[in-house]
Amino acid sequence: MFTERAEVVVARPPEEVFAFVADARNRPLWDEGVGSEELISPEPIGVGSTLRTRMRSMGRDLEYLWEIAEHDPPRRVRVESTAGPFPTTLVWEVAAHREGSRATFEVSGRPGGAMRLFQPLIARNTARNLERSFPRLKEVLESR
Repeated sequence: MFTERAEVVVARPPEEVFAFVADARNRPLWDEGVGSEELISPEPIGVGSTLRTRMRSMGRDLEYLWEIAEHDPPRRVRVESTAGPFPTTLVWEVAAHREGSRATFEVSGRPGGAMRLFQPLIARNTARNLERSFPRLKEVLESR
């Protein structure tokens, strides 16, 4: 298992930041690895909602299906993969900060079988993607 984290302070209220990051359909706007993310269950978004992500990582096209397991506006959302290359959990936490909001993102992956051999490479690739994407997330949120 690996876990990578990223954090950004955004000059926007927690309610706005949470609404943006908890709606996975916004992810392609700031995460360059994600080609599309769509809600595949009816609105409103909440516990039990399902999503599909199409992404490119390490030269491969990947698809994940997700289910929202926890949805506690404006503080926390946890999403669990239901299909994809390996089990993955995504967690967003948003808290008030003197400059607006602090958004923390954590991704935990549990590669199994032969994929376990590539876990260090997958973790490094994930960390690099977060390092590139989080400045963009801040830019996108602050330009709204």
